[in-house]
Amino acid sequence: MASITHYGEGWRAHLYADGKRESRFFRLRREAERWAAKREAELRGGGTAITFGEATERWLAQHLPELSNANSQRTVEQSIRDYVLPVIGRQRLDELRRGDLVDVVRRVAAAGKVETAHRLGQRIRAILDHAVDHGDIESHPGAGLSRVLPAVEKTPMVAVTPAELPALMNAIDSYLEPVTRLGLLLLAHTFTRTNELIGAQWAEIRDPETWVIPEERMKRRIPHVVPLSRQVRAMLDELRAMTEEESPFILASSQNPRCSISNNTLLFALYRLGYKGRMTGHGFRAVASTVLNESKLWGRDAIERQLAHRETDLVREAYHRAEYLEERRRMMQWWSDYLEASRSRTHE
Repeated sequence: MASITHYGEGWRAHLYADGKRESRFFRLRREAERWAAKREAELRGGGTAITFGEATERWLAQHLPELSNANSQRTVEQSIRDYVLPVIGRQRLDELRRGDLVDVVRRVAAAGKVETAHRLGQRIRAILDHAVDHGDIESHPGAGLSRVLPAVEKTPMVAVTPAELPALMNAIDSYLEPVTRLGLLLLAHTFTRTNELIGAQWAEIRDPETWVIPEERMKRRIPHVVPLSRQVRAMLDELRAMTEEESPFILASSQNPRCSISNNTLLFALYRLGYKGRMTGHGFRAVASTVLNESKLWGRDAIERQLAHRETDLVREAYHRAEYLEERRRMMQWWSDYLEASRSRTHE
């Protein structure tokens, strides 16, 4: 699928053919659209002549913008370009056989990347389903590729125990780079997923006590309410004073204020603090769940809602009438108080 973008005093059209980018500049948008339509028709060559590579480029053009962050987009695209297109990118869709697809995913699994192989199987099927929907082929052999692969070994969640939490919180307080330090503290206090936090924008703070993560950035594509404790509000005030006016992000990159910090920034900070193999950003969710459930002070449904494991509210309801919201507000303040008090507790 071609892309038409405004460029200088004209319009640039580009598309991918067999993994290679073709681009043309035109003074008028209609000229760019006419070229793109003609080139796409040439590449299709009459329906079934379309190659897997061409079908992939069309699928990427539609699918990548639907992903929640740039890192996910890069991961999906790069995995296909690295492992799939070099093998079957030039094959016509109507010539693909089950064995061709099995060979692709098995090669990746044999290289020790079993989880990647499973994900590639899902992406290959999605690309072929997309081609069926566009009328390029009537059916395809890409279903159920996971069954030819070894099972993915489940690894236990890497997280400190509640008893180790005081030492961790004190270590975070000692981290020198202020944005990263505050990012780790926000991760601990809000126990959101790392990508949800690093993508947070000032516009998502609906009022001084409420952060609403929009549906397009949530794993389940449903907006999520995060009540802001007194401690979190103070952190946001501190970050606001450091943020350049043109940056929309709460955790803005020091290299480029128009971007947020990267996924690895917080993880590598934990490594530098001596927690490699002991704690990850996702681990804050595990320890929060453990402490909140063991406290017996909060209903399980409220805890699960706050972890965004099971959220049913629509956009307006998410902000105004979210289930268990008042209990969640009290719970999040209790959790921040618990973390603050943990700094003075010695490691047992």
